[in-house]
Amino acid sequence: MDRAIVLMYHNIGRPPKGAKLPGLYVPPQSFRLQMRYLKGLGFNVVSLNEIVAFINGKSKVKRPVALTFDDGFQDFHDNAWPVLRSLGFPATVFVVPGCAGGDNQWDYEYLNVRKKLLGWDTIAKLKDEGVSFSSHSMTHASLPSLTGEALRAEVFGSKAALEEKINRSVDYFCYPYGDYNEETVEMVKAAGYKAAFTTRRGCIFKAGNPFEIHRISIKRTTGMLTFAYKLYMYKCGQQFQK
Repeated sequence: MDRAIVLMYHNIGRPPKGAKLPGLYVPPQSFRLQMRYLKGLGFNVVSLNEIVAFINGKSKVKRPVALTFDDGFQDFHDNAWPVLRSLGFPATVFVVPGCAGGDNQWDYEYLNVRKKLLGWDTIAKLKDEGVSFSSHSMTHASLPSLTGEALRAEVFGSKAALEEKINRSVDYFCYPYGDYNEETVEMVKAAGYKAAFTTRRGCIFKAGNPFEIHRISIKRTTGMLTFAYKLYMYKCGQQFQK
């Protein structure tokens, strides 16, 4: 049975001293090795458009893998994009428009780390170089806790703000913290997004729900053997659970 993969990254860098969730960081050297592995093993790194086409049964690409980066951290520009650009790999960054150019105000107190976010000038530069940008809500709120206009502002507002800044259609949404409920999904659909991405682990199947797309998280502890194992399980047509 055909399957596809979407990989989920956060920070490409080394965790600063005192960071409470160092697992969110993938060291630059590890990231380079992972990308070279994809290239060397013949996986096809594709856009999210191709992933949605796969779900809809309209893609003929074999062994598709998409790369996503949550939150829009500056280290994507500094450490990830040079590697991706050299290999010709597309990528999508899910940004938080209400915080662009600032920091991770939604969780820095908990994480004990302030992380710099991409500013609009850098986002424009990356867009011109081929990076895709989509929404991670307006302020990175936990959406199931919101209703009505507050929820609408996060879902509709982030799309409008991002489209105004990058002058391009924003077609995809990523649920902050992976949290969503039926009302959240309906709001995302109403806003005109084509698909939405979760933090649920697993591969992607044809005819699946495009508003509950699973991903595979890559973390600091994902060494090359584990990375290869995840892709091997995909290649063998089995569901990866760990």
